[in-house]
Formats: sequence, C-alpha cells, structure tokens
Amino acid sequence: MCVPTILSASGSAVILLAVSPLLPALGQEASPYSVLNFSSQPAAAPDWIVTLGAGAQYGPSYEGASKTNFSVLPSDLDIRRAGEPEGFSAPDDAFTYSVFDSNGFSFGPAADFRAGRSRSDDRSLAGLHSLPFTIDAGVFGEYWFIEDRLRAHIEIRQALHGQQGMVADLSADWVQPYQAFTFSLGPRLSLANGTYMRDSFSVSNGEAAQNGLVTPYRATSGIKSVGALASAAYRFNPAWKATLYYKYDRLVGNAADSPIVSRIGSSNQSTVGLDLSYSFGVKF
Repeated sequence: MCVPTILSASGSAVILLAVSPLLPALGQEASPYSVLNFSSQPAAAPDWIVTLGAGAQYGPSYEGASKTNFSVLPSDLDIRRAGEPEGFSAPDDAFTYSVFDSNGFSFGPAADFRAGRSRSDDRSLAGLHSLPFTIDAGVFGEYWFIEDRLRAHIEIRQALHGQQGMVADLSADWVQPYQAFTFSLGPRLSLANGTYMRDSFSVSNGEAAQNGLVTPYRATSGIKSVGALASAAYRFNPAWKATLYYKYDRLVGNAADSPIVSRIGSSNQSTVGLDLSYSFGVKF
C-alpha cells in the first residue's frame, strides 16, 4: 500500500468502477497503461502511473476474536512516475509514501485502518467497552538487504481517534518473482504501548461484573503478537494484478493472557485475503 490517502471500502469500489469504463483499451495505447486525457489533444504517453486497489478478507471479527467474518477494504493506492519500476508492497503494509529513497533505504509517512470492536461482533462481549473503527498515522522505514529479494520493514503508527494508543509493526520478506507471479514470505512482530494494550485487552472491575465471563485484568505495554505472512501475486497485464495472501498471528504476553482472549476469543489469528488492483496512466 502506498500514499497515506484513506478511502472507504465502498468509495474505492466506486472509483474503480467509475474510472475503468473511461479508459481506452490497452492494445490501442503507445504506453502499456491507459491514459486519462483531460484535454482535446490526442492521447500521449502518461506522466504518472496511478494504482488503485480493493480487497476482501476473511479473518477474526476483532483482534483476539475466535469468531470470523468477511470484510472489504481499500488495499492499494500508489502513485509513481511513468517509467519508474513498480515497487514491492506486502498485503499487510500500511499506505506509505517515500520522502527519501537511496541505496535500498527509504522512509516516509504511513497511515492505515484500525478495526474496532463491539457487542455486534460477539454477544460474549456484553458489558465490555467498545473500540471505534479509526485511522492511525505515523512513519515507516524500509531497507533492502538484497535488492528486490530481501527487505526489512517497520511501521510506527498512532491512532488519530479515541484512546487506542500506538503500535510498532516489524516485518521481513523474501520476494521471489517467477514469470507473471511474485511470491513473498516472511515473519511478523508487533509491539504496542500501554494505552493500546489497556484499551484492547484490559477489563475493569465493573466490566467483569456486567459480563460475567471474564475477570478484572490490566494489560501493559510489550510484545503483542508474532506471526508470518505468505502471498502470491499474479499480473494479468500491465494494468491488472491480483494478490492472494494468508497471514497468521499469535497473540502473546499480556495480550494472550487477557480474559477477552483466553476466555472469549483465541490467541490464534488467521486471515486469508484476495486483493485486486488496477493501474492507469495520467497525463498532465
């Protein structure tokens, strides 16, 4: 995911549906990408390549849940200069934008969605506080130890709404292209500060009394989860790409010990998803 622009799930779908019919066929363009031409002049090679994507995933209803559901969210937003090669982005990367990129190292702002939690997700949550859906923002850093093959990636993000605290997500990926496919595999580690852990996993005396299934608990900062992600992307042509992925996280430490997880939910968190992205050229 690139560029910290936040779209709703329905909004991204509307954009894709609205833009696609306006674009000329690939085979009729000098450029491999379709061009949005806002003038009466003949179409020319694009200055920029814009990528929009949306995806569906099946996974936990909320962090620490044992119940699962389907969700649809924007999955990709990237803007790059025409002729610039497409960079690798893992399915669980936030929306990022590089302000510095040199010798395999890059960094810049990052933004992402943070799912909430409510009684509608699981009746067993009755009496426990809800968590609103929010957006978080922060920074990312990335380094390619082996160019286009092995990368390390870190994101530090703070919630912009509510009191849901800060997370730091660390990952590494081995990237292997093969013809029209690109495969990736790598470990994941997530840490959270005290505010995040208390909001997500703590239980007050009053909540425990109202719920009846859980006991009072106070979570503290530390390692939240460990896991891994595997993905397989297939590029149908220069415009269309599909990515299938599977991510497994295991909650550990204070998160796993929370009665919200140990008595109501599960420390094992598995998610499978499918993203579809469309790239088109823009001429200014």
